[in-house]
Formats: sequence, C-alpha cells, structure tokens
Amino acid sequence: MKKNEVIAELKCENMNLQTENQRLQNCYDNICSFKHDFGNIMQAIGGYIEAKDIVGLKEMYSSIIQECQDINDVQSINKNIINNPAVYTLINSKYKMATDLNINMKIDVLTDITKFKISDLNLCRILGILIDNAIEASKKCEEKSIYVKFKYDKLNNRNLAIVKNTYNKELTNVNKIFEKGFTTKGEKVNHGIGLWKVQQIVKLCKNLNLYTSSDELFMQQLEIYN
Repeated sequence: MKKNEVIAELKCENMNLQTENQRLQNCYDNICSFKHDFGNIMQAIGGYIEAKDIVGLKEMYSSIIQECQDINDVQSINKNIINNPAVYTLINSKYKMATDLNINMKIDVLTDITKFKISDLNLCRILGILIDNAIEASKKCEEKSIYVKFKYDKLNNRNLAIVKNTYNKELTNVNKIFEKGFTTKGEKVNHGIGLWKVQQIVKLCKNLNLYTSSDELFMQQLEIYN
C-alpha cells in the first residue's frame, strides 16, 4: 500500500474513532442523568404499585434493568478506568462493533494499562486482532459473549491482557490458527494474516508471550513481563 493511501486510511479511521468517542460520551452523560433521576424513578414505580398496574410495572422494570446494564457496560470503558488513550479508543470501537452484532462484551480493568512494557502501537495491534477474531467467532454462536480483562499477575511480575469468547468448538488444533493464510472464513482472500502477525510481534518482543487455550471458552492471553 502506498504511503498516501496509508495516511488517508489512518485519517478515516481517526475520524470514525472520534465520532465513536462522542457517541460514548453522550451515552455516559445520559447514564449520569439516569442516576440523578433515581428518586423520580422510584416515585414512578410507587405509582404503578399503588395503582396495582402490574403490566406497567413490568414494562418499567424491564426498562430500568436495561439502563442499569448500560451503566455497568459504559462504566467499564470509562476513560478514567482505561487510562491509556489508544487502548480506550480501540476498546470503544470494538465494543460498538460487538453491540451492533448483539454480542455481549464485558470489560474488566484491574491494573494500570499505562505501565504495560509494550508500545501502544503493538498493544493495540494485538488487541485489535484478538478482539476482531473473538467477535468473528462469537457471532456464530447461540450465546454470543466476549470477555476482555486487564490485570496484574504479582506472582510472575507480569501484566495480562486476556480475551475470552464463546465459539463453536470446531477448532481442534490451536497451533494452526497462527499459520499464515489459515482462516475459518469461507472467503480466503485477505484473511488468515491477523494471528500470524500477532505471533511475529510476540517473537520480536522478548518480554511478550501469547498463551492460547480452547475449553468452554476460547482464550488468548497476552503476557507482558516487566
């Protein structure tokens, strides 16, 4: 790809990410408003109870449960929690992608991502590929779920970026997924490069390791040693 084409593509991606950031900020503001209006909501619930309107009460309950779920999801991708701007933007983008496909995506941040001994570029390259693959696998399942966790392993003095997802369990040899050109998609062109690229990055960085397992959930664990 020519340099001008790369620059144009990066500018386009940047504009898309800025738009997504604004959408999430608006969502976050709406959630803060929901918390502020909690007293009013309780009064409305009391009105349904007093009127013995069970149908109306059930409908309001369903709406409240959905908004509470939104609160949990958006809080987990708050920029104050994901304190690395590059990772924050990436996770926001992937979260939107998963949501559009009706995939339940959970994020847990239990460590300071800014202290990871890896460049932001390589971290985002790896995370982007791992989460894209998780989305591709889970969208084919009846239960569509992805779990992303960042945590510090004190015993081994390393940080972990873990991506787990539901999958159809058709994969029997996890080593094959790192072969250049390997893909489970019907269309082979322009696919099968992602995990091969991840492996090349891991090989070049002496403090990185990628552990893969396939049990009830498919898991990719990026290990970043200090």
